[in-house]
Formats: sequence, structure tokens, C-alpha cells
Amino acid sequence: MTGEKPLVSIIIPVYNGSNYLREAIESALGQTYGNCEVLVINDGSNDHGETEREALKFGDRIRYFKKENGGVASALNFGIRKMQGEYFSWLSHDDVYSPQKIEKQLEAVLQSGNPAALVQAEYEFYNEDTGSRTPTRFLKHYRPEQITNSCFSVLQLQSHACSALIHKSHFERAGLFDESLKTIQDIDMWFRIFRGQKSLFLADILHMVREHREAGSNTISCYHEETRKEYAKLVRQMPNEEIRQVFGNAGAFLCRMAGFVKSYGGGDELREIENRLWNMEKDSEEGQGLKEFYDKLSDFSQNKAKRIVIFGSGQYGIRVKYDLESRLVAPEYFMDNNPKKQGTVIDGIPCKSKEELLAQKGDTLVVIAMRNCEEAVKELEAEGIPYYVTRQELDPILLNTPPAVSRKEEWLGK
Repeated sequence: MTGEKPLVSIIIPVYNGSNYLREAIESALGQTYGNCEVLVINDGSNDHGETEREALKFGDRIRYFKKENGGVASALNFGIRKMQGEYFSWLSHDDVYSPQKIEKQLEAVLQSGNPAALVQAEYEFYNEDTGSRTPTRFLKHYRPEQITNSCFSVLQLQSHACSALIHKSHFERAGLFDESLKTIQDIDMWFRIFRGQKSLFLADILHMVREHREAGSNTISCYHEETRKEYAKLVRQMPNEEIRQVFGNAGAFLCRMAGFVKSYGGGDELREIENRLWNMEKDSEEGQGLKEFYDKLSDFSQNKAKRIVIFGSGQYGIRVKYDLESRLVAPEYFMDNNPKKQGTVIDGIPCKSKEELLAQKGDTLVVIAMRNCEEAVKELEAEGIPYYVTRQELDPILLNTPPAVSRKEEWLGK
């Protein structure tokens, strides 16, 4: 420590980001914690100087650097090497910090008695198209001791890297960002940093994640392939005993990862994780676990449901379908508001319109499979659809429910 108020370095990597950069910088400069430096790393923007002009408007209130384009990981590593603070906080150029982000997190760290303690917090998604804001509410669905255990938040929650505050010593211990990764460098880095550590987690919403069409996950062509390869690599590194210590049931966690990888295209990475599942010893709790899962599903519809329908046929829908089928529950169809999907077959089952669901609403359980489910909940309630459950409510239940590995043929429909 270097005194009572350690310096915190907020690092903002940016590439062609003049449209959102000002708001991000202002949120960094507007922190209630008074000892921050803000580093803006221009990663070789080619927007005729727009990004640079936006940054230079802040003068000596920020430390501005320009480098050749090398990707987000290279810009972050550049910033880490240039930062003067004891603590690192990453802010994406299109996101926004709440004013108390640094103050509350650093206070929690210092009160813990461990100045190198890792800390994260709840955050919210802001959808630029709809204007809606949706908080994460991780603490509503998981116990604090789960969230703060090793890499649970990284792999189970896919928590956002910008919600963390990191002591610089962790980069000395775990290394820097992998510059060969173009889109998934945050998960790789956070896995290395959080693995084996006991962290802190705050209930405050301290960070806004902007969802917009220009985000790298929507525009960088290698995103899906790189994501499934990276997650398969991380899962490969964890022996079953470590998985049990962090996530509880090893089969349930591997099943979740298999569904996740499938939603990004599957391929060899899906087969690798599934083969590991098939080769696991029979779980003595499988039968009882499945029975309890079926009972909970029945409770969601007050024992009225004759079918299960998944609302949302995108990546989250694919994951939920995989999770259900691995417990021998067969969804009847997807329901999606996108007319281009209606009438098609997605992952082996039909995709239908809301009108078809309305005709069956009295005896159907709808599983809402989206990142942000609140708008979908309002839509179902407005239509008088009585029985539904969100994927956020279902995920913790699935994590404690072993898949039907001993009945693989039924699972795979053979």
C-alpha cells in the first residue's frame, strides 16, 4: 500500500469509438473516489482522427496514448504497463461507470483486510434500441459463497470484466492479457486471475453495459469460433474434483458448458465436452436429482403444464433446450417474435408465433431464454400467459441437477 488513498488506474481501450467515448471518460472522471487516473488507449483508430479529437478534448484530465492497432488485449496490456496505480479497473469505451464504482469497491477491499482482494459487483444492461435497463441480480439467484468461489463468476455467470477492481499484483501472478485472442480475452484473463481465489461481491449496481449493434460480438467474424475454443480450453484445464469444489455437480457444470459451446456452433469443442460427460462415472444422485427437477418444473405451472415451450430461439434458447433435453425433458417448440424465424425448424424443433402459444396458454410452461428477460415477462403477463420461468431462475436449479448420462440414448433420442 502507498498511503491511505491508493491510486486507481481506470483504463479505457478504444478503437473507432468516438460515438461513445466521451460518456465513458466522463463517468471515469466523475468518480467520487478522488485518487484515480484515467488512461485512454487509442488502439490505432482509422476514423480520420474522430476518436483522437474526442479524447483530446479532456486535455490533461486524462493520460492519452495512441498505438498501432493490435486488438483490445494489446491495448489493455499497453495500459497496464503505463499505469501508475495500485489498482486496475477496465472501462470499455461504450460502457459507463456509476459515480461510486471505485469508491465502493475499494472500500470493500480495504475493509476485508486483504489489499489484493478481488472484487466484482452487480451491473445492468442498457439496450440502445429499446432504452430498457436490466440489472443482473446475481445475488437473487446464487449464494454469495458461490459467486465468490474461485472462477464461479467467470464460467457460470459470465460476469462482465468491467465490473471488477483488480490489484496490480494479480497481473504479476497470472500474467497479462493474451494478445492472440481478439474477442474473448476478458474471459481468458479473468479465469486465470480468479481461479483458486476467494473474492468479494457487492450488491450495488456499479456499471452499465451498453448493448448496441456495433459491439465486437456482433461485428468481429471470429467471435463464435474463438469463444467455443476458449471455453473448451478452460474446461479442459479443470479436473472433475476442482469442478465439484467450485460448481457442485461436475456433470451439471459440464452439461452447461456443452450447451454453451453448442450455442456458438458446437463442432469439435462440443464433442470433446460431451465425450468427457459420457466417460464420467455414474452419478449416484442422478435418479433422485432428476425427480426433484421434474417436481420443480411441475411447481412452476402448478402441475397444469402438458408441454414446455422456449420463448427465444437464439443462443440462449439453444442452451436452454440442451439443458432440458439432457434431463430428458423435451421442449415442444420455440416461440419467437421474429417473423423470419416463425415456421422454420431450429435445432430440430419448430419455431412458432405467439398466436399459437396463446391458444395453449392454460396448459403450457414457457421458459424465457434471453439475456434480459424482464421485457419478455411483461409481454407474457400482458397476454395472460400464467406459467413461465426465466432462464435466470432455472440456471441455479440446473446446476444442482445431474444430467441423465446413464440414459444417454434417451437423451440423444436414439
